[in-house]
Amino acid sequence: MNRNSFRPGRLIPALLVVLLFAASAWAQTLSLMAPSIANENGSLVARYGVTVVEKPILKGELEDGDVLVLKCAIELFKVKEYWPDSTVASDDFESTIKFDRLKKEFIMTLPGRDTPLRNKDIEALLLEGWGSIKANLGSWSVLEKGQEYSLRLITTMNEADAPEGLERFIYFWSWDAGVDNTFHLNFTF
Repeated sequence: MNRNSFRPGRLIPALLVVLLFAASAWAQTLSLMAPSIANENGSLVARYGVTVVEKPILKGELEDGDVLVLKCAIELFKVKEYWPDSTVASDDFESTIKFDRLKKEFIMTLPGRDTPLRNKDIEALLLEGWGSIKANLGSWSVLEKGQEYSLRLITTMNEADAPEGLERFIYFWSWDAGVDNTFHLNFTF
């Protein structure tokens, strides 16, 4: 390399640009509220909640035009000692959140709901939409007395236009708007 071709003055702005774009990877930290399992009229129901720790950063990204998708996958496994755990039941949750610049309000879509939630206050919208999520895991009768189970909950938040399968790092660019979270609840019925 020629000594005259290396210019440290170009390295610093390039590094700042990379750090600026990588900041979206740290933008929102998702926090899970511990899931609970209940018998509701003979149905096995899991309830949990998701909160965003860095709400001002989330608000800024949405106001800048980002559309974010929260995905939650919950699975109930029968724990086995010598064989792989077997899936008893599972459920998925997918919700989008965006900002309507014309009406100056945040919009959240929820599964099973025809009309989206709308609110000018992002904290109130997040609490209403993601504060308590219900997952129907089938009939309560699938549980066997004395059996060990594991409830596993995985949450991710990504940009809506992130290419499928490319949700990790590509050339120092993270498509993740928040960190993936996993929660395990082990219990004996």
